[in-house]
Amino acid sequence: MGRPTVYSPRLQDSPSRQLIHDLAKDLEQVRLHNTELKRVRAYERRSFYENLDRLDREREEVHNAALAAAAAKRDALRQEAEETLQQHLREVEAERLRQEELERRRRERLERAKVEKEQREREEAARLEAERRAQEEEKRRKAEEAERARKAQEEEKARQERERAAQEEKKQKEDAERKRLEQEAAEKNALEEKKKAEPPSVAPRRTPEEIAEHKRYIELHKHLKQFRKYMMDETKKNPVLKQHMGDMRRTIKKCVGQLLSEGKTANRAPTTEINNILKKAATLQEPSVDVRQFIAFPPAQLSSATDAKVPALLIYLLNIFSKAIIAQLIAEAGINPKYAEPLGVLTAQIFSLEAFTYNGVSMIDILLAKYHVVCPVLWGFYGDENTERGRAAVGWWREEQPSGPFVGAQTHEERMTGLGAGWAAISLRNFSKTTRKNPVPNTHFWKAVTNIVNVPANEVQDTHLFVLSAMLRFSTARIVGFWADSGMALLRRAIVGFPAELQRKSPARSALEVLRDVLAKEHNILL
Repeated sequence: MGRPTVYSPRLQDSPSRQLIHDLAKDLEQVRLHNTELKRVRAYERRSFYENLDRLDREREEVHNAALAAAAAKRDALRQEAEETLQQHLREVEAERLRQEELERRRRERLERAKVEKEQREREEAARLEAERRAQEEEKRRKAEEAERARKAQEEEKARQERERAAQEEKKQKEDAERKRLEQEAAEKNALEEKKKAEPPSVAPRRTPEEIAEHKRYIELHKHLKQFRKYMMDETKKNPVLKQHMGDMRRTIKKCVGQLLSEGKTANRAPTTEINNILKKAATLQEPSVDVRQFIAFPPAQLSSATDAKVPALLIYLLNIFSKAIIAQLIAEAGINPKYAEPLGVLTAQIFSLEAFTYNGVSMIDILLAKYHVVCPVLWGFYGDENTERGRAAVGWWREEQPSGPFVGAQTHEERMTGLGAGWAAISLRNFSKTTRKNPVPNTHFWKAVTNIVNVPANEVQDTHLFVLSAMLRFSTARIVGFWADSGMALLRRAIVGFPAELQRKSPARSALEVLRDVLAKEHNILL
């Protein structure tokens, strides 16, 4: 902008000056307009080039996108071409293999045809030779038959004479054998009558109530045997039962055999599988049975009930489960008592689950019935192991039931060791942190120990010592945890006082006495 025009009174008086002033003013306005116009043109030029740059960038982006799309399409076409090539190569290879297989089969057919032809030729030659020999044999046979017919006539007379003599001899032998059998039967009957007259083979210090309880469990065990036969008969009439029962039985036995002795989660899978199988069995309502048949002493709420039906398959599988537990205790814990622990955990868990109880009553009597049969010394029943009747009383097993030979001493020791360890593992479970009811309270363990240690010294059998040693070997911590000082007194009585009273030295007694050193070394417990 120019300098400001200074007006004065003198200029207003001169027209020329006024004109010059107006002209200067107009020129100033023209200059200002030109300056403004230059600014507008500069702005328009800058906007024009910016617009051109923007258009160039947009065209470049479109071009680049087109190039990228073209490249992607080219890659896709190349990949498709490669896949087509690979497919073609696979088809060519498959065709080659097919042709080779056809050629192989053709060669095999030709080879078989050649072999069959040679076989037929050999068979035909053999047939012709056989026919020739048969003709020769026929001629020889006819000649021999004629000779035999002649000799037969001569021998027939001699045979008849021999038969008459043999019949006489046979009759005499039969008479003698009949007399011998009659005499043996009489002797056997006399022996059985003598056995019946003998007093029952139970410990003389058992109360009538304890004897009745033991007999009731023995009867339940016999009933379970009959029940298994009943279920096998039912499978012949019930296809659904037959479909499930065999597979479930085998799976339970398999899972019990898979239990491991170490690791809290190692046995989760087989335990879950057994649980699921039993729950499934509980859904099959037919056939059904009265649950009171399988409880030794039904409580009042069951005895007064008009209907106490449960699925028969569930009872059957609980029985199979109990048998498998007993068998596994004998097989595994009989070698090493620590293997009884997972079996005890599983037993307590299954028989305490609400799904496998009836109105809160556990089915544990199924297992207890088997224990009363195989290990009666836990309840104070025993006899002299030097006699057949005494062996039967202590649970000495027979190789063949019911009257086969007894198993060897080593086998009996392993059986009693496994059963003793198993009883401790089952009856020393801690249910203080769960709402479920303990199916075998800890008092069962205490009572079993007292039943053994209170046997008079002159009546103690090796079986008592085997069972007691196994019960105490891995139970020290739980015994002291449950009963504190009383538990220590129980250990001292069982490991120190009880064997010290015995007069006879034996490996079974030594095994019990050595537990004193074991507890001192492993648990720092001095008895």
